[in-house]
Amino acid sequence: MKRKIKIVLELLLRRLPERLEIMVSLFFNRLKSRLAGPYKRHAFLKPFIRLCDFIVVRTNGDRFIEFELTNICNAQCVFCPYPDMLRTEKKFMNMSEQVLDKTIRKISGFKDALISFTPTTGDTLLHPDWDHYIARVLEQKSISKATMFTNAIKLDDAYAERFVRLLSEDEGKMSQVYFSVGGLDAETYKALYKVDRFDLVRNNINGFLKRLTENRIVTGIHIHVKLLKGMEFDAVRASQLFNVHDYPFVYFSYSDRYFSNDGYKRNAIIDYYPVDEPVKQHACAYLLKTRFAADGGIWADGCVISEMPGDSSLRLGDVDDSHDVIEEARKRIIDNWEQRQIIPKPCQGCTVYRCRRGV
Repeated sequence: MKRKIKIVLELLLRRLPERLEIMVSLFFNRLKSRLAGPYKRHAFLKPFIRLCDFIVVRTNGDRFIEFELTNICNAQCVFCPYPDMLRTEKKFMNMSEQVLDKTIRKISGFKDALISFTPTTGDTLLHPDWDHYIARVLEQKSISKATMFTNAIKLDDAYAERFVRLLSEDEGKMSQVYFSVGGLDAETYKALYKVDRFDLVRNNINGFLKRLTENRIVTGIHIHVKLLKGMEFDAVRASQLFNVHDYPFVYFSYSDRYFSNDGYKRNAIIDYYPVDEPVKQHACAYLLKTRFAADGGIWADGCVISEMPGDSSLRLGDVDDSHDVIEEARKRIIDNWEQRQIIPKPCQGCTVYRCRRGV
C-alpha cells in the first residue's frame, strides 16, 4: 500500500505547473526544517520528515543551479567523460575566492534558487575550502535550498567533522546529500571507478552517518549505487554495508543503465539507456539549468556530459557577463534548436532527453 501511495503521489507531483512545483518544493523543505528541531525530542516525527524528503526530491524542477567548486576528481569512472577530458587541454582547477565572489553576486539574480554543488566532472570535497565556500553560498538570501554530490572518498574523520559543523550551522537549506558508490563489493567498485576505495568509502559514509545520528542532525542522505551490466540491486545488503548505525533518513537508489550521446565512447561492462529517437522539435528541459564552473565559466548545463572535450556549444558566458547576456545566450541555443533544428553537440543522440515545459 505504501508503495502504491508513493507512485500515485509521484505522478501527481510530476504534473504540477512549474511555478507551483517550486512553491511545493520550498514549502516542504521549510516544513522539514521546522520538524527537525522537535525531532530531537520526538522520534514519532520521522515518517513526516521522510515524506518531506520524498516530495522535495521530486519537485526540484528544471531551473536549478549547479555550482562547481572544482573540476578535479579522485576517480576515473567508466560512465564519466573525465578520463577523456584528462587527455585534452581543459584546465583542471579549484574555484578561486575571486571567482566565488563574482559567482555569488551573479546567483543573487536567481530568485528562490536551488543550488546543487555538483561539478560536471570532479568531486566537491577536493576543494580545500569546500565547507567555507558552501557556507558562503548558503548565506545568500536568494538561495532557498541546496544539495551536494560526492563520492565520499575524501570524507574521513576530519572532513566528516567539518561537514557536521556545516550542517549544524546551516538553517535547513542543505536539504539533501548524495553519495555515489560503485556497487556493493570492492571488485565492482574498482571496475566502475578505476580506483580501489570501496572499504574506505564504506567506512567514511558509516562514520559520517554515526556523527549525524549522535548529533540528531536531520538531512536526507541519498546513497546512489552504480551497477555493472546484468547486476541486480540488493537493498538489504546496501543498508547493511552503508547504514550500520540505522540513520533514519537514508534513501537508496541505483543505476543499472547509464546515459550517453553520439560523442561519448561506450564501455562494454555497463548497460546504457536505449537510444530512443523521438522527434526532438523542442529543446531539452535540462538546458534551463545553469552551471557555474570552477574557472568562472557559465554553462547551460544539460547533464554530466554537457561539456564534451573540445566543445563549448552550451557555454553561456562567464561571471563577468550580465544576467541579460547569459539569458540571451541560453535563448539563442534554445531558439536554434527549436526553430532551426541546430542541436548542440552534447545533445545529439543523448539518451536522457526531456522535452522542455510550456511548449
